[in-house]
Amino acid sequence: MGIQELWKVIGHSGKEFTLEQLASNQFNKKQGKGLRVAIDTALWIFQAKSSVVGDQSELRVIFFRLCRLYELGIRPVFVFDGPNRPSYKRNRLINTMPLDTTFRTNLLDLIRLFNFSSWEAYGEAEAECAMLQRLGFVDLIMTCDSDVFLFGARRVIRQWPTKRNEPVECYDLTWITDATGLDRSDLILIALLKGSDYDVQGTQGIGIQVAVGLAKYHYHRELFDDILSIDRRHALDEQKVQHLYDNLTYELHHNTRGYIQKKYTNIQLDPKFPNFFIVNDFIHPITHIQSASYIPKAQELQLNLNYYHEPDWEQLAPFIQHTFKWPIDYVLKRFTLLAFPGYMINTLRRQRPGYKKPHMLKNTKLSSSQKAKYQTSLDNYYKLTSKARTLSRNVIIERITANKIINDTIKLYRVEWDQVHLKGFYNKIELKLDRKAYKDIKLHEDEDEDEEYQRDNVWHTVKRQWVDATLIHNVYPSLALNYQTNSNKADLFLIKPPKRCKST
Repeated sequence: MGIQELWKVIGHSGKEFTLEQLASNQFNKKQGKGLRVAIDTALWIFQAKSSVVGDQSELRVIFFRLCRLYELGIRPVFVFDGPNRPSYKRNRLINTMPLDTTFRTNLLDLIRLFNFSSWEAYGEAEAECAMLQRLGFVDLIMTCDSDVFLFGARRVIRQWPTKRNEPVECYDLTWITDATGLDRSDLILIALLKGSDYDVQGTQGIGIQVAVGLAKYHYHRELFDDILSIDRRHALDEQKVQHLYDNLTYELHHNTRGYIQKKYTNIQLDPKFPNFFIVNDFIHPITHIQSASYIPKAQELQLNLNYYHEPDWEQLAPFIQHTFKWPIDYVLKRFTLLAFPGYMINTLRRQRPGYKKPHMLKNTKLSSSQKAKYQTSLDNYYKLTSKARTLSRNVIIERITANKIINDTIKLYRVEWDQVHLKGFYNKIELKLDRKAYKDIKLHEDEDEDEEYQRDNVWHTVKRQWVDATLIHNVYPSLALNYQTNSNKADLFLIKPPKRCKST
């Protein structure tokens, strides 16, 4: 939602990237840090509603997506609309479910068991997402609500891809300004004139093109800059407000520079234009992430976003079994097809030289229960048996079998995993599964995001995987160089050996 038709105005400024590209670029540029994404949860819920087969179908769709995020090394925070959404906000189709629904409870549990983050906004999820980005908590926002730019978002992707390596539209505020000449203040004025989720009516007779044309006169910028430099409690400069009203009215009636198609002598702005409350909500949104009372939660969020955390496999598997009513064989199959690829690629990421284990932030003021939760999670993860310790130091790749380049940028090797790690994976997820439950339940073979997952031979499907070649060269340089030396393929690409760094 947001400003109606705004995406048509800024659409040509977007650039296409795949999630694989975005995640790989972030990992390689930020010394192994995962891409941090704030997700407007309402968008995912709305999209999941298109799946209607079987019980808990919406949650299954989200489960599949979480497996992909985990495989890509993306660190998400799912942002929910809060209880203080403005009363004048337009009711949107994409709406967060009531606070007490079973679906919401299950969704929050699923996010938690993946060791991903959730965050409840003070009011608007888009406002909270934008502030998370402005404060450096996340690199990217996923939402289709154009209001997010008015709240100060810088980089946004609109949609979740329907398949692997599918390009998605990405928008950056700098790209928008370069392509259209419109900055954040211009977008706010367009919202005031045309109407947005906050003001359904706008100004009668003013369409999107007229609003864009009036914004290009820049009469509003001085006033909006003043609002930006003060807080919500200060009153507007009435003289500047009147000048803005008079100048916009004059241009509507005279069109002195031709920024609008014609003169609109019959259009009159509301005498109370601009609505100071709406302007303030865009420029100075109230958010939980800025609240002093939320500092401990913000520190916990930062900790979870900045480091890789493995899912709680021991609890996640039985949660999935009982929520979706899957028999044990089907749980193992699904986890092998959907989660094992991520399990292996993340094992590889942790072997990268310079990888830092998750740790408590210095001076982090968390409650005793929060500290206990994190310490237990870390202890369970790093409490390895002597056999597991030996395996963790060994090469987890049997061989490199092929190479290719995706989207002209991402260089990949197809690797073959050591099968012993599948047994280790099963040991993690089988522990609390019920071997007798749901054997008579009729299953739906639906919602797979990749046709490859329909094969019966599970190990044959997952034993080979396409992996970022740069990561292979960082972790196993001799294996990669040996493949390059012995390969006779004409399309073989070369990657320089990495500089070794000290492990920490």
